[in-house]
Amino acid sequence: MIGQVVASLLALHVQGVGSCPSPAEVEARLAPLFPPGFASSSNDAAVLVEEGDGTLSVSLARPDGKAIARRRLPRAATCGEQSQTVAVALAVWEAQIHPEISLRLDRLAPAASPPVETDELAITRAAATGPSPPVEPGVGAAVMGAWQPGSLAPGGRLDGVLGRADARWRGRLSLAFLGTHTESLPPGEARWWRLYFALGADYVLPLDHRWALALGAAGVFGFATVEGAGFTTDRTARTADVGLESTLRVDLRLDAVRPWLGLVLVTWLRRQTLDVTGAGASVTLPVVEPMLALGVDFYGPP
Repeated sequence: MIGQVVASLLALHVQGVGSCPSPAEVEARLAPLFPPGFASSSNDAAVLVEEGDGTLSVSLARPDGKAIARRRLPRAATCGEQSQTVAVALAVWEAQIHPEISLRLDRLAPAASPPVETDELAITRAAATGPSPPVEPGVGAAVMGAWQPGSLAPGGRLDGVLGRADARWRGRLSLAFLGTHTESLPPGEARWWRLYFALGADYVLPLDHRWALALGAAGVFGFATVEGAGFTTDRTARTADVGLESTLRVDLRLDAVRPWLGLVLVTWLRRQTLDVTGAGASVTLPVVEPMLALGVDFYGPP
């Protein structure tokens, strides 16, 4: 295998060994394709490697060695055509990672055309070479079902979401309401329901271009309203509580509309006990609140 290095102090200053194409030929073909002054501002590096099967491997890398793009080119009929093909490939890559420049492809020889084999092209852009993805504010709503031993309660939630398009992390502020649970407490029964706020974040793991798995965690502040029924004197009390919320969701990403199905688990950190005066009976509210949720988020421009 014969290696030909197209290195650069300026990415367009070609050095190396080999004669087909020669470094001088590639350099000469590149110069007319860029606007004046670009060669003095670029410091990317290109590498050409002649493979054992006769094809030519062309790659482009940053000064730190991080790969930007790579493609394997078939051998051309002449060295002049080969150097033209290599020059066009390098110029197109530079234009992709430097969108502020415009290529001057009208200066190509009439018989020349850009390479069409793209299956091995893999452009990797540095974070600073283009605009950041936009922030996507969103709102969402869901219906929930909360389970406790011997009791099911309906519920609902509203969500405010903030994150960048296709980012792994997104912030979430939620307001949730859980309907009435009932538990026997002879000679009557205890009933309670909750309202809480949750502030936290989701970590999004894409499964493919449509589906994603989201893991969420949040701090919770809420209120529990408790009442007795069937006693000589029925009383109602309201108490504040704090807890932690964890979520596991499967999201379907349909542009601005994203339905989801998930499991929600709230763990309350305070122990809440209900006592029947004079009867010696008591019940402790469950500290774990599992829920099944079905919802949809709506996203729009900031």
